Amino acid sequence: MSDIITTSSGVTVTPILIDGYKAAREPRSVVHAILGRPDPDVTLREAALRTGMLRLLFASEAESAAAEDLHAEPGVMTLSSADRTSIEMSYVVAGRGLERELDDETRELWLLIVPFQEVRP
Repeated sequence: MSDIITTSSGVTVTPILIDGYKAAREPRSVVHAILGRPDPDVTLREAALRTGMLRLLFASEAESAAAEDLHAEPGVMTLSSADRTSIEMSYVVAGRGLERELDDETRELWLLIVPFQEVRP
């Protein structure tokens, strides 16, 4: 297993795979239009950390339910990936609700959809 999620208390979650990953970063620079000038003034700021959704695939209902329970607890999670190092991060569950669903195709595998906000470790 190349993708591992570790809770702040040291418990690990190992999905079969990350079935989906979507992230965005809000730019924080501000453009100020100046009357009588064609060019604006600009206040440069660092972009925000990532927010988005993780889709985690699990082999069983019990594993997905345990992962959901861990993500429902307050704490920082750390995502490590041997195959996709650009998605590694520390995050908290934030935004819309956690979703867990039975895979439509297999009717055996389970998906956990986690809304995240990246945080500094």
